[in-house]
Amino acid sequence: MRVVIIGAGHDGLYLAERLTAEGQDVVVIEADEARAASVQDRLDCLVVHGNGASPAALRKAGVERAGLVLAVTDSDGANVLACHSAKQLGARRTVARVEDPDLREVGPGLGVDLMIDARLSVAKEVGSLVRYSGVSDLVEFAGGDLILVGGRVRPDAAFAGKTVAAMRESSRGRWVLAATVRDGRLMAGRGSTEVEAGDHVLLMVRAADVPLAVGLMGITHRPVRRVVVLGGSKVAQITAVQLAGEGYEVVIVEADPERARAVSRSTDLMVIGGDPTEPELLERLELGSGDVVVALSGWDEVNLMGCLVAKAVGAPRTIARFGRFAVAGLLKDVGIDATVSSRVAAANEILRYVRRDRILSVATFKDTRAEAMEMLVGPAAPAVGRTLRDLDVPAGAVVGGFIRAGEAFLPAGDTVIEGEDHLVVLALPDAIEAVERMFVG
Repeated sequence: MRVVIIGAGHDGLYLAERLTAEGQDVVVIEADEARAASVQDRLDCLVVHGNGASPAALRKAGVERAGLVLAVTDSDGANVLACHSAKQLGARRTVARVEDPDLREVGPGLGVDLMIDARLSVAKEVGSLVRYSGVSDLVEFAGGDLILVGGRVRPDAAFAGKTVAAMRESSRGRWVLAATVRDGRLMAGRGSTEVEAGDHVLLMVRAADVPLAVGLMGITHRPVRRVVVLGGSKVAQITAVQLAGEGYEVVIVEADPERARAVSRSTDLMVIGGDPTEPELLERLELGSGDVVVALSGWDEVNLMGCLVAKAVGAPRTIARFGRFAVAGLLKDVGIDATVSSRVAAANEILRYVRRDRILSVATFKDTRAEAMEMLVGPAAPAVGRTLRDLDVPAGAVVGGFIRAGEAFLPAGDTVIEGEDHLVVLALPDAIEAVERMFVG
């Protein structure tokens, strides 16, 4: 499928990298000449230098043959206009990044099929990470019945030094190891896999068994009483209001006095004016075992420093937002417990539109190219009527769980696939197409 991406900023470049890695027919339109040249050198795709809303640039990109147009520039208005132009020229579906509430009202009438606001997804992810304090990844599928839990295996964890087969037997099959990330390399979960301390593991469990998954990794769950939000950005405000609504005590720290006053008025929450990287200020908050610090400023460096200082003065757990993937690895290396990314959140919403019609949701991860897909098995798909043991599931894919007749199950080798099952499959880029053919048809 031809995918036209308008805007080669953080979001556009990330999407282009993922989709070209899968072999999709990607075309990028970028207004900045230097950035367009950089993308052309970096990726194996067509790059058009021009205005993404211009019919001339869209025609040059072959938009009339596009199955999907993604407008992800920094301008809401430009994104809506680009989608409007693309639809008029024959694009099948359009997606725009739109945060302005007024534009979100008129977007559908202008030819925008889906409008995304990654800030809402980031707020939801932060809420999950606070709720299940200790994990670094938490993705809900099938309305929350199946949950993919990620975290680093501690040296004293029950998992450390044991094979997956041995551990599953002792816990009566209440989890599935979807994948292990070791030294930056992702390995699909297999019974013979021996988990090592320091591995980043992704476990699929039923909702009630999240504490079991956390315990297997050696993570100590601490009930959270207070959340300290560093930064008064819009995403910080959305997140803070959401957390307060869930019953947490919330404090916002914002350096700019004018913004601090504005945030206080708009959120009706406690706002402290001051530098969120200043040790004396954070010490006055007396951070303790019931606290989580969440850094959500618009600057990676501020988020990193804020979390490091918070750790130094007693915060047991920190979560940081990042924009650059080069920073993401650094955050984990220096002890930041979990990270969130607007770029990943936007991609998760968009990629479902790239997949086949029976793909219900897609989740990507910050430190691996793998995707977790929730899919509806096609009635005539090749997998129907066969056991997982008999299927030639690609080496880079694992079936993590499924929903049948409204009930969540974890699969075994003798599980028979039925049409209309809801499957959750974790797959590497080179396995995605084969997985879709096998289970969707």
